[in-house]
Formats: sequence, structure tokens, C-alpha cells
Amino acid sequence: SLVGRKQCSSPLGEPTNWNEPTIVAISDEYVDLVNEEKIKAIQGRLVWIDDDGRLQLDTTADTSDALSDIDYVICATGYKPNLHNFLSSEILSTLDYDHEDKFSPLTLAYNTLHPSLPNLAFCGLYKGPYMGVMDLQAQLAAKLMSGSMSIEDEAYKSALKTSETMRKSKPRQQFPHYYPDLMDTLVQVLNQDDSSDCDGKFGIVVPPLYQKDERLREQCRLDLEREIKRGQDGSRMPKLVLSSILGNWSYDRKIVHLQSGKHEHVSGTVKYSKYWTRVCEEDDEASSPGVDNPVLYREDGVYEFSPTQKFDVFREYEYEVKDDALEIYFVEGGKRAHMFLSLKFVPTVEEEGGQWVKATSDHLCIKDLYSATFRVRLNGLSASEIIIKYRVKGPAKDYESTTILTPVAAVS
Repeated sequence: SLVGRKQCSSPLGEPTNWNEPTIVAISDEYVDLVNEEKIKAIQGRLVWIDDDGRLQLDTTADTSDALSDIDYVICATGYKPNLHNFLSSEILSTLDYDHEDKFSPLTLAYNTLHPSLPNLAFCGLYKGPYMGVMDLQAQLAAKLMSGSMSIEDEAYKSALKTSETMRKSKPRQQFPHYYPDLMDTLVQVLNQDDSSDCDGKFGIVVPPLYQKDERLREQCRLDLEREIKRGQDGSRMPKLVLSSILGNWSYDRKIVHLQSGKHEHVSGTVKYSKYWTRVCEEDDEASSPGVDNPVLYREDGVYEFSPTQKFDVFREYEYEVKDDALEIYFVEGGKRAHMFLSLKFVPTVEEEGGQWVKATSDHLCIKDLYSATFRVRLNGLSASEIIIKYRVKGPAKDYESTTILTPVAAVS
């Protein structure tokens, strides 16, 4: 999640050595869980486990550390190949097979074939997104074994050399093959006769776009177009905005009473929490946070009513996505109350440092009308600034409140 500020401002930080291969964690939740201290991330490697269950960690080049009070240890080691149990030693020698190599155990052309073994092909022996690659590998194997196509010796040699170089590389990449490149390479090999059996797309890498079935490819194109349009009509914006604002913020609020000209000031901190619990009074048990948990807005600050009058203040709201709107609810007495605002965001001005999105909504509180404007500056998938304005008019109220929120970096 280096798209935006979230990882950079979290305890994870940025990679310390950009010369080493990048390691990617694919998750919608991981960085937010780290930021909310539901996961404690330790940068290092497990060295061994003591007899008393402590985990010994190598955290830097010079020091080590230990973790105790461990309930479970999950070893995500992956799988080792087992080809030596059913292929002959001669075949394995030809393939330069390494039973201990989980990264890439064989030397293969296009991760599929070897010219010395024309009746043998491998589909799916591959680290990364599988189905699109497997389908193209199967097409390539079928064409070669049926005699409907062939591969020149020089092309075979070049492909084998690429495989050998990749296997010997130090340090190794997280994935042995770059998925789009492998897909497009397989398509180019299959299309050597300039047929349209497999219409490779050198853009969005979606397996159906690589199929020889034109009807399926066209359906995929239409589905992608619909999704892109949905992304542009604002219907997905509330979920994006809500995800982007998670974390800790400082805020500065200025309140101007338009009739009297009096100015008031509030400042403090705001936390948008997704993984929060609230104790239920009925049974004194905490509700469990989940993926669909509403986001809790908690504001703590100091209200400067006048130079000599200051008060500690707090406020809570719950934010929740409903259809194409971001709804904000009052929290009273520790419980959700009635809805305050329903926001529908639309893109506005794009400038250096991000894309602004904006939403407006009104709330009538008895005789007082609150006209709200929310502006969020998105930097990638993270918000870098929030501006909330309220224009309040009523029999006894006539003021404007402007709150500017800026992100606070997590302390590692």
C-alpha cells in the first residue's frame, strides 16, 4: 500500500533498501490493522523457536530479539515440488530439477516446455496468479503436441536461458515471473502465425481477454467498460473515501458568528477507527469488529470559547457506506442515534498533491439548518487532507464552522 501515505506513515514504513526485490502483501485490511495496533509488525526473520516456546528473531544485522507468550505459530512455508516421486532421474536431470527450490524448481522454456522432452509439458507449476497462465500454457502444449505449431531452436534456447538466469538471480524476486510479461510472452508464442486464436492485450491483464473465444473476449470487454463507468459515476466513491480517511488526524476548527463577528477556536485530535468495539450494557459483552464494521469517528479537543474560557470536548459519530452514499450517524450515550448526514462524493479539482472530492448535505435539527460541505484530498488511495464546513442558520444561530484535518504519522 505505497499508493498514498498509509504505509509510509504506519509502523511498517518504507522499505529500507530499494535495491532489494520488493515484497508485496496483497490485502485490503493489513495496513489498517497495523495502524490501529491490532497487528504488531516486527521487521526481521525468525531464527529458531526455544524449548520454552519463545521465538528468537533476527531484527537487524547486529541484534536479535525474542517473543514470548505465543499462542499459535503459523508457518506459511508454501509447498515443495514432489516430481522426484514419479519422474525418472534422467528426466529430472534434463530439467535441472531442484527438490528444495520452491521458487522455481525446473528450467523450462516459457515456464512450460523443454525442447529435449517434446511430449512433456507443465501447466500450473508457477508462483503467482494462476488461471490465466495455466490456460495459455495448456494451449501452447496442445498446439505443440498436436503438431499445429512449432518453436524454432533459437527461440527455445533464448527462453531456456531466461529461465536459467531467473533461477540463479540473487537476491531473488518475490515472484519468478512478472505476470503480465509471462501472459503476453505466451500470447506472442501462440500467435506466431499471426492468427487471432489468442488476442493478447498489452494493457489490463484479465485472463478472458487472452481467450481464443471472441464472444468471451467481447463479454469481458463489456464487463470491464461497465466497471470503469461505475468507477467514474461516483457510486464507488463513498467506500474509497471511507477507506482513505482511516487513521489518526489532528484538527483545527474555526467558528465565526456572522452577526456578532465573534470567533471561537477548537483544536485536538480525531481518530477514524474501523476495528473498534463497544460494550453492550445489556450483557456487558463487547461487540466484535468485522470487515463491515462502521467506522467510528472520535474527536477529542479543547474548545476556546474566549481567551479565558477553555473546555475539554469530545464527539463521536459512526460512518457507514450505504449504496452510493456515505452516511454519518450521531452517537449518543455510547449508542448510535439518528442519521446526521448522507454524503455523495464527486471528483472536483485535480491539483499537485492529489485529487479533491466533494460532497454536500443538509440536516434540519428542529429549527436549525446545517448545510455541510465535505472536501477530501486523495493522494492515491489515502486521504492527505480533509476540510469540513458547516453553515448553520436558525432563529438563534447564524455561524460558520470550518475544520481542517491533517494526518498524524504513526509512531513505530
